[in-house]
Amino acid sequence: MSTREIDEEHGALFAQQEQLPKLPVPDLESTLQKYVESLKPVLSESEYKHSAHVVAEFGRSAQAQELQRRLKARAAEPGRASWLEEWWNDLSYMGYRDPVIPFVSYHYSYNDDPRCTRATQRAAKLISGAIAFRARVVDGSLEPDSTRTSALCSHSYNYMFNACRIPAEPSDKFRTVAYHGNETIVVVRNSRFFEFSFVRNNVVLSAAEIEQTLEQIVQTADAADAVAVG
Repeated sequence: MSTREIDEEHGALFAQQEQLPKLPVPDLESTLQKYVESLKPVLSESEYKHSAHVVAEFGRSAQAQELQRRLKARAAEPGRASWLEEWWNDLSYMGYRDPVIPFVSYHYSYNDDPRCTRATQRAAKLISGAIAFRARVVDGSLEPDSTRTSALCSHSYNYMFNACRIPAEPSDKFRTVAYHGNETIVVVRNSRFFEFSFVRNNVVLSAAEIEQTLEQIVQTADAADAVAVG
């Protein structure tokens, strides 16, 4: 296993990264105004008036101006693509101790596929589709998400595959590993963990072959109970 450098971005997926504008630092007045607006639904009228007064006083203080100056200096640091990213990842994900789903990340589900009559068949098709999508991320051929006028940042695609979150205090850590040589799927069934490679003899397994492997896992896992995890 080898680590994967994030600066190995290439292909169409990352071709426009260098041209993307940096995240701007909002004006102090705008930041304070939005903060005050966010308080209104959760405070009583008297509490809201008091908080609005305190925020207004803070906005006129030397401390507020200094903090704004530091924030702009952070955003201008060479090599820093975003002044917010590090803080956001730590406070909203790595250091966040409630379940990330649904409190931070959205939850989604797949529509039923009437062509699938077995759970393992459905799972195999989903895995097969994910493998095909992964291949386009790995070689960079996936087109970046975009608005009508410009591409969006593709940096997060680096953590979609071959990446994991490692528990730690006070904040968790992440690790990425090389794409090549780590073509594996992890399956949890009946509190038992299984791992299998989706590449055999340099050929990606078909959905039917993946289903056969999943069927074997189900039979093995259901044959004996395991110590519960979590």
